[in-house]
Amino acid sequence: MTTPNIEKNNELFKLVNIAFQVGENKILNDITADINSSGITGIIGPSGAGKSTFLRLLNKLISPSEGKIFYKTQDTKDIPPQIIRKEIGLVQQRPFLFNGTIKENILYGPKIWAIEYSDNDLIQLLQKVALGKEFLNRQVEGLSGGEQQRVSLARSLANRPYVLLLDEPTSSLDINSEEIIETTLKQLNQEGIKIIIVTHSLEQTERLTESILFLREGKLIEKISTDNFFSKYDINEIHSFFKEKITEEKK
Repeated sequence: MTTPNIEKNNELFKLVNIAFQVGENKILNDITADINSSGITGIIGPSGAGKSTFLRLLNKLISPSEGKIFYKTQDTKDIPPQIIRKEIGLVQQRPFLFNGTIKENILYGPKIWAIEYSDNDLIQLLQKVALGKEFLNRQVEGLSGGEQQRVSLARSLANRPYVLLLDEPTSSLDINSEEIIETTLKQLNQEGIKIIIVTHSLEQTERLTESILFLREGKLIEKISTDNFFSKYDINEIHSFFKEKITEEKK
């Protein structure tokens, strides 16, 4: 099965009247938006806004309760999950690595897809995420948090995705590791990989993204370019969007 070419259509995802609920709890409600195939898109909003749920809908880890999602103009319900998962990689906030070597972890997906890698290819892949060749045969046990996250990123890249989804990938990392991840993401985007990132950091949003989807209480408040977002609202107003929700959650 092939998916449509999008060279003549800059629309990567289109969501139409999307809702997602668990029992009586509606996590996302009536979201209609499109995500273009250029630049890095940020998904921002206060805690509990539905950001991670939004991300998981895009690669079919979960399905919407209502509405439709189109990927490259095709309804995702008509695309087998395994095709979606290969084309749309997901790096989660807390990396989950299998017991064994870094090499074994990276080759897990390619074996499913019959993608061949030499050791030299794998070393080049590690270099993309700022890990040296000495890491290839290291056991995953004992890796730092930043190293684990970079291995997780390399493992997703090994499937040769068209889109990379990241759920707060630097939230628990030190500044140095955060800078390495951000530099890697910018380079990958320049190489043609579309990146969509959920981030809790307004500073990271401003540094990294080109456009923003701002979610709050399960609704899309605004889709806007990053530059326009930070010029439209002053920083105190932006922080108030988040502080108000935090206050409500503590009550």
